[in-house]
Amino acid sequence: MEAAGRSVAAAVRSGWPRAKRPLVLCGAGNNGGDGYVAARHLASGGLRPVVLALRPDGSRGDAAEGARLAWRDVADIGTLDEDTLASALRDADVVVDALFGTGLDRPLEGDPERVVARLTEWTGPVLAVDVPSGVDADRAVPPGRHVRADRTVQLAYACHASVLSPARFAFGSWTVADIGMPAGALPERERPELIDDAAAARAWPAHDPAAHKYDAGTVLIAAGSARWSGAAELACRGAHRGGAGLVTLLTDAVHPGRWPETIALVLGEGVGALSRALAATDPRHAAARVFGPGLDESRIPELVYALEHGDAPTVLDASALDEELRESSSRRPGRWLTPHHGEAARLLRTGSDEVHADPIGSARRLAEAWSSGVVLKSAGAVLADPDGRVRIVAAGHPGMASGGTGDVLAGLLGAALASPHDDALARVAAAVHLHARAGERAARRHGAALLASDLADAIPGARKALGGAW
Repeated sequence: MEAAGRSVAAAVRSGWPRAKRPLVLCGAGNNGGDGYVAARHLASGGLRPVVLALRPDGSRGDAAEGARLAWRDVADIGTLDEDTLASALRDADVVVDALFGTGLDRPLEGDPERVVARLTEWTGPVLAVDVPSGVDADRAVPPGRHVRADRTVQLAYACHASVLSPARFAFGSWTVADIGMPAGALPERERPELIDDAAAARAWPAHDPAAHKYDAGTVLIAAGSARWSGAAELACRGAHRGGAGLVTLLTDAVHPGRWPETIALVLGEGVGALSRALAATDPRHAAARVFGPGLDESRIPELVYALEHGDAPTVLDASALDEELRESSSRRPGRWLTPHHGEAARLLRTGSDEVHADPIGSARRLAEAWSSGVVLKSAGAVLADPDGRVRIVAAGHPGMASGGTGDVLAGLLGAALASPHDDALARVAAAVHLHARAGERAARRHGAALLASDLADAIPGARKALGGAW
């Protein structure tokens, strides 16, 4: 608690160096104790903090000791309610939210809810301690009204909510403070592993200078239809821009803007054309496979044989996210599902609200049910594999919410899985992160009006910007 409070005080001084009158709001638990310690360090540094506590005499244990020491150094400590907060905010230049921490799992009620409501109306800066009050640290959707912080100092490790949408937007910018938590004190699976540029670069190194197109990786894509030929084309572009050495498309209709680098085979009419084409494909042209973008639903049964007999890593996207394929997909390793929340809810036979609130649990359940890897797409993608490992990608841009960006991702995943790798989850996470960075890069030019083809074109630059040998 001493280390936590010291870190919070340092964050106030570095973030708002001109602040003279910080307002520290303390709850009765350990989060409030952190706030008391922070107030004491702010006072000893020459500032004049005001402390308001929900229950000034209700703290216990370490929090009570923190309050006792704060009483010695901080002259102005009062009871927090809606009226005292309104008065104190008139003179405050920054607010420290130390009301509720990681233990909250229900909506705020009564005085705490009214206090937070008043605080959300304030236009000044807010620094949250560990978790913005009102946010459930373990879930993606806050249970009710909550603080929206400009900055958050998380303690010991980053919680799930700080990297999952929409809860992560309540944290503002955040850092993790080392408070002396012993290694192994928390179960490893409770710590979300957030993928960054360095992790993506390590997981997807450059090709050997002497490599040829088969070494670079070949991708077979079964996608597209008369209505959705563009989806297949975008998946092919994602694979090309991801560095695939050769891209082959099996489709019912070729898009008129098809890139000449793609080998395209137009399927004949009638049942069985796709299954026959898949069976006849040279394995050298299918180091990885992508099934589904824009594929006519009538073709789905024709994927069964390929899933049951092919060993190549396979991405199931869009139309191929069909319960009819679950059994055949689960019989061999190396399958990856790419649902958005609505598709995941359908496959799990649950509501999309539940998937939205608990994307980590949903991704794990889906990975277990299909014995496959899962990329649960959102503004904060969650990845899970059948072993229960989880990775999170929090990069990206709102403009990526446009038709076709998921098709580009499917092709990019194919390219990622087609080249040699030791850890499929790490490679897939690198591809998802690269896709998000490409979206950010495209948005710098096109803003929220970016198109999926803009994103595909931005992949090489984003990949180079990640560093390493690219």
